[in-house]
Amino acid sequence: MRRLLPLLIVAVACLGAAASDRYATLGVRAARSYEWGEWASAAAMYELMLDMHPDTAATYSRAIVAQCLIPDTAASVDLMQRAMTHGCPLDSVLAGVRAESYALGEAGLYEDYLYRLQRQMPWMRRALDHELLRYHDMRRDGDATVVYATRMLDGLPDSREFLAALARGHMY
Repeated sequence: MRRLLPLLIVAVACLGAAASDRYATLGVRAARSYEWGEWASAAAMYELMLDMHPDTAATYSRAIVAQCLIPDTAASVDLMQRAMTHGCPLDSVLAGVRAESYALGEAGLYEDYLYRLQRQMPWMRRALDHELLRYHDMRRDGDATVVYATRMLDGLPDSREFLAALARGHMY
């Protein structure tokens, strides 16, 4: 028994290192597929990575963008639900989706995704309205900025942030 214990400890340590190595290899392959626009392959590899580490917001962001570009809209919404289940903050995942979609020159992808989330996850409407307000304000879309600023002011009428966005919306 005394000889078996050190052998078991070494075996467990080797298994942990192999799993970490596999995750890194998947990350390299997923990034390569993503960069080359092989969205289905990238999405599949990101899924495998999420099975291994389900609490990584950046991986969810890239997986969502890949799923949106396939397009598999149901899977992209499911990924957001899984991210939140595993404790990833909504704003972190959405910031990654926004950055990735802008980097690809697909700003409309981000807007479409926010609207899709609103339809599929109505309990998150206020948080998504806030994100849509930021998006439309950044795009200088006056009509949409006024709509979303008004919605946000309904819940928080004294907010300087939302009052300023409403003023900018009218100015646009």
